Amino acid sequence: MELLFILIVIAYCMIIIKFSNSIYYYNDINLESDFQPNVSIIVSARNEEKNIGNLIDSLLKQDYDSSKIEILIANDRSSDNTEKILNVYSKQNINIKVLNISETPIGWANKKWALNQLIDLSKSDIILQIDADCIPTKLWVKTMINYFYNDRVGFVAGCSPLIHKDKFLNNLFQMESLVQEAVNAGAILNNMVLSCTGRNIAFRKKYFDLIEGYVGNEHIPSGDDDLLLQKMAIETDCIIRYSINKNSLVDSYAPYKFSDFINQRLRFASKAFLYYKIKTTFELKAISILIYLTNMIFLISALLVLSFNSYLFLAPIILKMSADLLFSFIFMLKVKRNWSFKSYLILTAVYPIYVILFGALGPLIKVDWKK
Repeated sequence: MELLFILIVIAYCMIIIKFSNSIYYYNDINLESDFQPNVSIIVSARNEEKNIGNLIDSLLKQDYDSSKIEILIANDRSSDNTEKILNVYSKQNINIKVLNISETPIGWANKKWALNQLIDLSKSDIILQIDADCIPTKLWVKTMINYFYNDRVGFVAGCSPLIHKDKFLNNLFQMESLVQEAVNAGAILNNMVLSCTGRNIAFRKKYFDLIEGYVGNEHIPSGDDDLLLQKMAIETDCIIRYSINKNSLVDSYAPYKFSDFINQRLRFASKAFLYYKIKTTFELKAISILIYLTNMIFLISALLVLSFNSYLFLAPIILKMSADLLFSFIFMLKVKRNWSFKSYLILTAVYPIYVILFGALGPLIKVDWKK
């Protein structure tokens, strides 16, 4: 059993080291100041009165020709003051257009329907997608759009670190969310397609139309990001890029309550079995299993060492910890965010527990989505 554990963890380490190497030697794009095509920014908002103003303010302050930007926001059946706030902004800014959605057709997930309507309304071939509770950098649009300088680029994914007001929790949330993004980034740099976050993606409308957008997955509550990416990778020959650039980061607020955090992670895990039922890339299926097994082996090995002094099982623990340390440090360095050894140690102990727990419960427990 010791040998099997070590072999699986070695396979994991080889993947992580390969990804780390690609990220370390990643050469960032040079911003072409003259390349400023028309772009449509789409946002689906439901009961976001506390956040939507901050997002719009940050979008209006982008270092980009404002005449080339249209901001399309769907007010998806909000029951708070979201609609009133949007109306004020739209009256003051001709670039902002608001679509009020009163109902979602049967067979469609709410957010996907809202986004689909916005994409239909968009006048630009390049679509930037962000969530209502996010804050992008001033150079977000320019940085993400610059990848489309190559006409064959059809999809660009970016990082969206979770932030928190508490300094200690902020370090934890940022590192945890960014390391997950690092796996997606490392994969794309190696011509593998795993996942992305809809809080920070861009794509060409012509490719979206070519694959019929969300059709086939329109009923699934989530997947306006990773499932769309999977369709792009499988059904088109477009180039897919990942932006490892501090200027393309989109900060998003971490769950404030512990119950919200649990529900968020269960939502993320709820699609686990789905990836194996629908058409997705081989690397998504294989690497997801490898990561899950490695975290399980880490936990089992730790229990055996602590309970039975089985020191032979220290090998998989040390291997995984070493690979994760290197990986997290390199990626945090690249995106210019603080790497904390204390946070790394805490996440090393906690992360495998909730990966195993949420991975097992996510597909089985009914999770709370915005209705």
